[in-house]
Amino acid sequence: MNIEKILNVAGVIGVIASLLFVGLELRQNQVIAIAGQQQARTEARLNQVLSTYEFSREEIGVESIPWEDQSDVQKYIREQRQVYYWVVNENNFYQYQAGLLSEELWEREARYTALQWSHCHLRHVFEGQEFIESFEAYVRNLPDNCNDTADENTGIIPRFQ
Repeated sequence: MNIEKILNVAGVIGVIASLLFVGLELRQNQVIAIAGQQQARTEARLNQVLSTYEFSREEIGVESIPWEDQSDVQKYIREQRQVYYWVVNENNFYQYQAGLLSEELWEREARYTALQWSHCHLRHVFEGQEFIESFEAYVRNLPDNCNDTADENTGIIPRFQ
């Protein structure tokens, strides 16, 4: 009788452990599926932004031209590239929050996001977009050098290190 009770308890523990394992796997699969959907939405939006490029002479190297020296077309191109960068940054943030981006990769992406936030002459591009709330809060909590009037911003995009 004692052995029967022990086997029953062991069986119940085994069933519970199996159910927990299946539950964890289902949760992990759901996270991966949702992240895949987010990636697909990001790719669709990026394809939309990229579809406007002709890669004409006016488009190439626009980041190295001071903002005030750019033509209206070049400014538009630069703004569209900034939209592209913000979409990518938001997706990377989401992937990191979902646990699908390593700490090492996120550190690089976080630096890149901070770099985009530091482009004061393009801040209006960020303001004109809709982001997931957690990403927007993250970005708005980054150091804001755009209120520092002593820092002259030429609009030339610094090289990302």
